[in-house]
Amino acid sequence: MTGVWLSKVNDIQLIDFPPLILPSIPTPCRQGWSDLPVDIAAAIADRLTEVADLARFRSVCPSWRSASSAHAARRRAPLLLLPTQYHCTVISRRAWSLADGSLAEVQLPAARGRSFLFASNHGWTLAVSGRDLSATLVHPFTGASSDLLALSFCHGDHREAVLRELAWEWSPHGVLVSPRKGAFFCRPGDGSWRPVGCSSASISSITYCDGVFYLFDGKTCKAPVVDAETLAVAAVIEPPALEIPSSDFETSLVVSPDELLLLVKSWSWERRHGRFVKAFRADRLPPAGGRNPSWSQVGDIGERAVFVDHLRAFCVEANGLNGVRSNCTYLASSHEQVINDYYGVDVCRMYTVSVLDCSDPAQENLGHESLLNVEGSTFWQCPSWLLPNPH
Repeated sequence: MTGVWLSKVNDIQLIDFPPLILPSIPTPCRQGWSDLPVDIAAAIADRLTEVADLARFRSVCPSWRSASSAHAARRRAPLLLLPTQYHCTVISRRAWSLADGSLAEVQLPAARGRSFLFASNHGWTLAVSGRDLSATLVHPFTGASSDLLALSFCHGDHREAVLRELAWEWSPHGVLVSPRKGAFFCRPGDGSWRPVGCSSASISSITYCDGVFYLFDGKTCKAPVVDAETLAVAAVIEPPALEIPSSDFETSLVVSPDELLLLVKSWSWERRHGRFVKAFRADRLPPAGGRNPSWSQVGDIGERAVFVDHLRAFCVEANGLNGVRSNCTYLASSHEQVINDYYGVDVCRMYTVSVLDCSDPAQENLGHESLLNVEGSTFWQCPSWLLPNPH
């Protein structure tokens, strides 16, 4: 049987069949978050009101970051942080928005009991107690906080008067402060405040960029350049050409990625506001060869604006979306006002924001009702500009 079966198999002729073509089966859709349509991502970003939430949203992927770029640009407008007389009990402070003139509550639980708040363009705010000079760094957009040593060098019978004149600057290396005489540096966790530069210098303005502190001596009009790592004075910028007495003007140092600016404005107590006088620029770092930078007068400050409060200043790009006007200075100030109503006579602090055009001597007051109707706390506390920064 076996032989017969094999002979039949050998007689079979093989036929070439066409190859078998199986129908294609669609693979499961594996779209990720980055495939979200741009218009939907932009709409979500527009509904985010908290700076920290916007920062998280923009960190998801490059497409979300690109879709929310316009919203982020609109948010690059400073807030004016306002003092309060209820600092011992409240955990929030009021902030006035330049973008829409509204008042909002900024949560600062770590600043409770701190009567003096000094905001910055870095997001960090220095909170100091007028009672015991204890100090804390607080970040209203992330909730972070870090205690510093008490400002024991702000001694005297009138601590509040000294704190009112406090100049300061934050950096990744630590904090530099000046009670108008000398300057002192401290990192969170340090055991003491270290003196920086000349102890008799009358420091009226401090700013920082890329590992360097820039200070301005209001008495000599010199600007020491300090290495933030070693705290050594690397250079000194000589005074600019000013033809008016130092008692009649105020100066503000402003740093940008490309240059250092010095804004000079006159001050009128009767009008309760300043007037732009001159602007100077200098290279940020000493040029090669050990030569010190020097000031040269400029006619304008370009496509940016400078925000100035009592003792600090920083620049913001006028990007066409954040409502910031280019070549202008936004000056925040406060003044006393007597209120005589049904309940009697009272004196309170009121706040104003003035816009000084660098190319026009005219000055404009931003008369938003939400700001004009805010009553402040005491004479010693001043409003300060705060730039939303989630880092």
